[in-house]
Amino acid sequence: MSISRRVFLALSGAAALGTSLRSQTRAYTLESDAAGKTLKDPNGRVVLGYLTTKPEGVPLAGNSACCIHPFNTIGGERATDIAPSDHRDHRGVFFAWHNMEFKRGGETLRGDFWGWGSFAPTDGRAIVNREVRLVRADASSAEVAVRNDWTIATEAPQVDGRAVGLPRVVLQEATTILAREEQGVRVLDLIYQFTSDYDVTLNRMAFTGFCFRCRKDGSYVFSDSTGEVTLPNSSATNPDSDWPGRDWYSHTVTHADGKTVASAVIDHPGNPPSLWHGARSVSFLNPCIAAPGSVNIPATQPLTLRYRAVACDGKFPDGLLDRMAAQWRAR
Repeated sequence: MSISRRVFLALSGAAALGTSLRSQTRAYTLESDAAGKTLKDPNGRVVLGYLTTKPEGVPLAGNSACCIHPFNTIGGERATDIAPSDHRDHRGVFFAWHNMEFKRGGETLRGDFWGWGSFAPTDGRAIVNREVRLVRADASSAEVAVRNDWTIATEAPQVDGRAVGLPRVVLQEATTILAREEQGVRVLDLIYQFTSDYDVTLNRMAFTGFCFRCRKDGSYVFSDSTGEVTLPNSSATNPDSDWPGRDWYSHTVTHADGKTVASAVIDHPGNPPSLWHGARSVSFLNPCIAAPGSVNIPATQPLTLRYRAVACDGKFPDGLLDRMAAQWRAR
C-alpha cells in the first residue's frame, strides 16, 4: 500500500520527535544489585557501585563493607581497588577512622571502624548501611543519599572472646554523592556529615578518615600541582612523616595492557587542616584531619567534611585539577 508524501513526512517527523524526546528524558539511574546499588549514566555505563554488604568472593577483611566500588572512568576503566593483597581492609572510596573514643555519662567506648585493629578494638565494631537512595537525576548529573550507622556491640557477655550483644549506634553518617562528567572526566562531590550522642575523639594518627584506594597493577606516580611528588614515604605510625596539605594529590597508573588511569582527591577549605598519608607501597589518597592532631566532635554537634574525587582515562590534562580545585574551594 503506497502512502502520500505528506503522510510519509508526518510519520518521519513523529519518529524523529520520539527519538528526541527519549534522548531528552534519559537520566542517571540507580539499580539494586547483589551487594548494594549501582549508579549508571544516561548511556547505561556504570559510574559507581555503592556496596552495602561484602561482595561474594572478595576477601574483604574487617566488619564493614560500606564504600564506593567500583568508581569507573568514562571509558569504563575501574579506578578503585578492593581487598588488595597488601591490605585486605581497604575498600574503594571509603570513610573510616581506626582510633576513636566515645564518651558519655562516665562511660568510654573505643572503636576501630577501618579494620586495622592496632590501636582500638575491631571486634563488634561495624558500619551498617541503612539507606542508599536516588534523590534526583537528569541527563547531566545525579545525587545519591547514603545513611550509615557506626555501631558497637557491648550489651552481652563475650562468647569465645567475641562481643555478641546488640549493636549500639555511636555515630550516624549522612553522605551525599553528587556524580557528573566534566571536561572528559568523572567527578564525585562527596559531602559527609557525622553526628553522635557521645563526645567523640579522633585520636592523632598518620592515616585514617577519607580514603581513595587506587589500583596499582602497573607503574604509577603520585603528583600535586607542582608535578611528581618525590617526598619520602609516610610512616604508618608517625603523623609527622605525612605529606603537607595540598589542594589536591593525584595517582596515575599505567597497566600492563598499556591503559593509563588517573585518580585524584581534592580537599575543601571548609575541612579541618589535613596532612596526607603518602605510602607508595599502599597506593591510596588519604587527606587525614587527625594527622596534625586529635579532633574532638562534641555530642550532637555535626562534623561536615567535603571531598571531590576524580577519575580519568589517561593522564589528567594540564591545569585541569587546579581549575577544579579552585572551583571546588570557591563553593
